[in-house]
Amino acid sequence: MSSIVPMLELSLIRKSYGDNEVLRGFSGTFSAGRIAALVGPNGAGKTTLLRISAGLQRADSGLIRSGRALYYGGFDLLPVKGSVDQLRRGLGLPPASKGGRKLSRLSRGELHRVGLDIALDLVPDVLLLDEPWTALEPDARDTLNIELRAHAPNRVVICSSHDLDEVARVADDVVFLAGGVGTWKRRDEDAAAFDREELIRAYRESKRTT
Repeated sequence: MSSIVPMLELSLIRKSYGDNEVLRGFSGTFSAGRIAALVGPNGAGKTTLLRISAGLQRADSGLIRSGRALYYGGFDLLPVKGSVDQLRRGLGLPPASKGGRKLSRLSRGELHRVGLDIALDLVPDVLLLDEPWTALEPDARDTLNIELRAHAPNRVVICSSHDLDEVARVADDVVFLAGGVGTWKRRDEDAAAFDREELIRAYRESKRTT
């Protein structure tokens, strides 16, 4: 295993869609060993930032330094033909428990869990999850949080989410995206900022500046 600790460094990232500049010089460093949550209202640029970080979109300007990054944007991006194990084999992964299930017969939550398992099992240096808790039952959310914590020491983990309850439970860092830039909170520096009511207050404040 490489002794290099993965990180994602973003410097002055800008991105516009026509006249709408959603990212206006976003900068920050995400490090392995910490779970980061990217929080902000719809249209703030969360998905855009994750996709740029994964190399799936081009920034208009700015610099990115990253290891091997993987973006997972939800179950609606997965195929619905074949079985779970056929999908996994196509990605070079071993069979899974209950891998014979047909993808077309899975519920939204089950299909989402299949996608999350694949994203985790591909062990990228930088794991970028867009709304990872969507459609998951409470016990599946608990399992996901345990797995994210287990993976975090050796890779960068960033989750975008509107689910502030899960953010309060699992995140080490919260980045509020508003006005095209980020405001950072670290649990070890300001634990009170991770109280659910404080997260809601900060979220509402970010909506006023977007």
